[in-house]
Amino acid sequence: MLRALAGADEGVLDQVPLERTRYVGLGGVVLGTAVVAGISMWFALSQVLGGAHVAMLVPTVIWMLIVLNFDRWLVSTVTGTWHRRLLMLIPRLLVSVVLGFIIAEPLVLRVFETAIVQHVIDGRQAVLNAERDRLLACNPRVPTETPARRDCAGARLLASTTEAGVAELRDLESDAEKLRARVGTDRERHDRLFDKATGECAGDSREGMSGKRGNGPLCRRLDAAARDFLVQSHLNRNEKALRTLEGRITAMRGPLAGRQADFAEKIEAGIGERLSALPRPAAPVGLLERMRALQEVTAVNAYLSGATWLFRLFLILVDCLPVLVKLMGGTTAYDRMADHANRRDEEIHDRRLQLRTEARIGELELQAHRDVEDRRRQRRLMDIAGRATEAQTVEPSRTPWTRIAFPENRREILRGSSETPSGRR
Repeated sequence: MLRALAGADEGVLDQVPLERTRYVGLGGVVLGTAVVAGISMWFALSQVLGGAHVAMLVPTVIWMLIVLNFDRWLVSTVTGTWHRRLLMLIPRLLVSVVLGFIIAEPLVLRVFETAIVQHVIDGRQAVLNAERDRLLACNPRVPTETPARRDCAGARLLASTTEAGVAELRDLESDAEKLRARVGTDRERHDRLFDKATGECAGDSREGMSGKRGNGPLCRRLDAAARDFLVQSHLNRNEKALRTLEGRITAMRGPLAGRQADFAEKIEAGIGERLSALPRPAAPVGLLERMRALQEVTAVNAYLSGATWLFRLFLILVDCLPVLVKLMGGTTAYDRMADHANRRDEEIHDRRLQLRTEARIGELELQAHRDVEDRRRQRRLMDIAGRATEAQTVEPSRTPWTRIAFPENRREILRGSSETPSGRR
């Protein structure tokens, strides 16, 4: 069975029995590379699917058979002299190297799985921590607080709800405070003017007053000044606008206070939802993540990089062993006999084909000659029939013996037509 995997011809090996051990070993090498390829496919599928499953046996066996037949083809069709073998084996060796890289990578990832998986877990945890810190810095628990970071593009969670209401309330309170200060100042000045006019009309003797009671000129002037100030300062209108602003502020504070009560909980829920979309540290590690992690780990660790490449080269050499064994073995007695047998088989095939062609050509020539003779015989028969017709139409004065002897003459002519040369009638 192992010699069959090496593509050996048992008929040729019976003539050189010492070569059997060699091809048993070569078949074992072919089987070993196929088994390594199957193990590599099993590990690759388990890393892609996140675990092992019985259904993975089907693609594993198929891949193992593909590699087995490919290596069998590589070593079974190389015969002849050393330079011919070299020209045939070097391209096959390059193909084996490429195939070895494909087979070696899953095994390398499996051997260094501990360091690779730990690197992936650390990287995932670092990403989670960085994203959480960013979301916390960009979303303070109190709506009135300013975010601690400026680069918060895409990290704001509730910016369009509570903060908008707080900003509007803050603007209304600022406007109300300004209007309240203005109304207070105008009201105080109007009260002084009105009190002075009232005192003058009542006859108070304070400073700047005449002390005369009644509606005198000074009383009328002070009263007009108080009324003019009331009109020019728009005191009544400003007081009405202040009451409207205070009403709006009071109406907004109630719902806004309710929304602010669960603002921190909403922020926490939003942060948790954002973080849940990122891969968890304990989640299965895929094949691409393993390859990227291996590259990152080996980039900073020269010892690990050297170890991975040595192991990878070892697996590539294992996959190239069938071709290398065939190349290093040189030209053996079996190779010479197999090549000689192949040449003899080609010669026999060519001779058999030549003889078959010649026989076919001879049959065609013979058939052509028969066709020619048949046509000549048909023409002779037509001539004889024409003469017989002429003899039957002659005068009755002819002697009877001519007509009686004619049939015998005709039979002699017909009998001798095949013996007569083609040029005679």
